[in-house]
Order: sequence, then structure tokens, then C-alpha cells
Amino acid sequence: MKPSPLLLQLVLLWVLLGLLLAVANLAEWSAAATLNLLFWGYLVVLLLLAALDYLSLRRPPPLQVRRNLPPHLALGVEQAVDIHISNRGARGYHLRLTDLPAQQLHMRHLPVSLQLAVGEHADIRYSVYPVQRGLAEFGQVCCLVKSGWKLWDKNFLLGASGHSKIYPNYKPLFRSSFVNSEQLYHEIGVQLSQRRGEGTDFRQLREFRSGDALRQIDWRATARFHKPISREYQDERDQQVIFMLDCGRRMRAKDGEISHFDHALNALLISAFIALRQGDSVGLMSFAGQPRWVPPVKGHQQISHLLDQIYDLHSSVETSDFIGASQQLLSRYSKRSLVVIISSIEPEDRDDLVRAVSMLSQHHLVMVASIRQQAVEQAQQQEIVTLDDALSLCGATQHALRQQRLLADLRAQQVIVSDSLSSQMHAALISEYLAVKRAGVL
Repeated sequence: MKPSPLLLQLVLLWVLLGLLLAVANLAEWSAAATLNLLFWGYLVVLLLLAALDYLSLRRPPPLQVRRNLPPHLALGVEQAVDIHISNRGARGYHLRLTDLPAQQLHMRHLPVSLQLAVGEHADIRYSVYPVQRGLAEFGQVCCLVKSGWKLWDKNFLLGASGHSKIYPNYKPLFRSSFVNSEQLYHEIGVQLSQRRGEGTDFRQLREFRSGDALRQIDWRATARFHKPISREYQDERDQQVIFMLDCGRRMRAKDGEISHFDHALNALLISAFIALRQGDSVGLMSFAGQPRWVPPVKGHQQISHLLDQIYDLHSSVETSDFIGASQQLLSRYSKRSLVVIISSIEPEDRDDLVRAVSMLSQHHLVMVASIRQQAVEQAQQQEIVTLDDALSLCGATQHALRQQRLLADLRAQQVIVSDSLSSQMHAALISEYLAVKRAGVL
């Protein structure tokens, strides 16, 4: 409890009255006796009122507070939180309300000042902006309540605490559930290498359309119906896709405000959604830090399971052990699958990565999805002015050449390679996956 601005002003007025009394005594004014009586009478009344008003805030006020908190929050997406407060007491209250969210949330539109009459209620909406994944703990709602005569202010913690899980940005997945595949690929920025309907599994017969290839015509059906009939194909189903997610120290690098690891998680989620939508089973294994294993399962509910497994997954300071991770995957799952290694590959990973890929390729089709360092490209594009600029350009060019040689060696081993900037990783990864589906190589 602390004195309110009003009480401090009243105390200041008493001090000024005391100064006036001192001047009156020194000057031997005739009104000095009256001022002396007023001075001490004012003090007694002020102390009495302050004491009585202090006692009025001994107990928590009869305010009922309820917070409506979303169970799931998306990283980097501003979302609303509602607070309902009602006055169940016999008098009105002046208060200042704020919330106590976790550190990984930025809070906006709080605190607010309220005045609640008897039986009155209010609904407050504020927004939170998640900046880090994990479990966000919310404390009780904090209310700074003024006493009846507004001489004291006291903080009360009301309502119940709560928590919410901060997931990677899953909002695009929700929107994608309501659009067709071609529109979804266009929004993501995926370039399809083949026309729709040229997969490897037969789907149905339909009338010939402009743009269909002649090899799609079913001549027996055409003769029977006396009009051109085409065969329509779809991508193969009932395949397995396993994402191997690197949680090592290189994934801690940032392009802007979001780390490579969070970009990788977003790309993984949208790719998993596409694969599940294609009818495939999707699994996950993380390594170099927090080990997680999610066996491949088909169905849209697998996305929710993946979200629950990775919402509190973070990059570590450990060095990535590609060989050890490959051995773990081979011991856990032997059925032929598309294994997607998501990492930030560097030239010094050459020996370990080539050996790990060779082990996996004996049982699986392997794809390496690498995040390209934006700093290297910026160093190659900057204007050369000083000697340091020239040395930086030489170093970046040499690093890029070594990187390209490593990726070329992987392609020589029949490994599918996706090399892109962090912001473009999701489109590159999905494009390679769809190319695998259409080629029927799995």
C-alpha cells in the first residue's frame, strides 16, 4: 500500500501551513495562535482520515476477475486477450488494471483506468505479441485499487493464473485448410514442374480437356462413349516423410529478428501440412540438443501432434552429429521413406555429412534442405571501397565456392538438395517434395 497523490498533496498543504505558522511566530503576528490551532487540528483530522481510509483496504476488494486466454499463441502474430471484471461490493471502486504475462510476450493496450459502480462490470481487451516459443505463464491480474476517500493505493492480485503455449506460426496452416492445392502453392510461391493430373497413380476417367496430352487419352473408353476420354492421375500416396531437424549451434544464426531455427520450424510445418494433405505419413526426429521422436503417421491430426512436440523446442550450443543422428534414425525406422535433413550446412561438415547421407541412402531417399547464410551473399554484393571490403569479398566468394562443391558432391550421390535463404526455405522445400512425388522415385 502506498499514499495516493491526493494524500501527498494534503501532506504538502500541511507542511506549507507549518511554514506559515513558523513565519507568524517569528513575526509575532496576532493570528499566530489561530494558525497554531489550525495547524495541529489539520494534522489530527488528516491522520484520523488516513487511518480510517487505510483500514478500508485491509482486505481484497470484492471484485471478480476472469481472463479469457487463448490456449495457443502463434510466434510473431499479435493476438487478443480478454479480461472480464465485475464489482460485487457495496461501493464503487476506482482502479488501474494491468496483466502479468511472461517475458516472451510483448503486451499492448495496458494498463487501463476504470471506475466500477456497484454491480457494474467491464470488459477489457488487450493484445500480446509472442517473440519466443515455449510455455507462457500468466500471473494473476494486477489491480491498483484506490481507497474509499482516495487517500491510499494498493495493488491486489485477483483472478486465476494461466498459461498458453506459444507455437511456431501455424496461422498459414489454418488458412490453407480452406483453399485448393493450386491456390495454396501459388500463395506459398511454389513453382510446379509438371501439370496437375500427371502423377503416377490412376485417379479417374473424365472428358478430354484442352491442354491434355494425347498419351492421357483412354481409347477404349473413347470408343465406348463416342467422345474423347482422358485418364487423370494423381501423386502417389501412402508414402513416409521423416524430417530430421538440426537443433545445433548453427541454427541460432539470425536473418533479421527470427532465427534460422524458427524459419526451419515454419518451413517444416508447412511442408508437413502439404505432405499430409497429399496422403503421406509424416514423422520428425530432432538431434543436437533436445532429442524428439515422432513416428510417421498420416492424417491432419498429425499437425497438432507435431505442434505439441516442437512448440518448446529450441536450438542449442551443441555441435551437430550427422552420423550419430543417422544411426539413431536407422535403428528406429527402417521402412523406406523420404528423409529430409534440415540444417545450415557448412563446408566443414563435408566428411560427416557425406558419410551420414551414404548410410541413410542404403534404406531411404535422402533430401538435404540447407539454409544459406544471408551474410555471405551480402558480402559478395557490397561495393568495394576499402581493402577490408576486398578481403571480405574474397572470403565470401571462397566460402560460397566450397559450399557449392559440397552440394555438388551430395547431388553426385543421388541426394536431393535444397539450398535457399531462410525466408525462402518453405517454398524451396515444398517444390523439391512435390517434384519427388511427381517423379515417383520414392
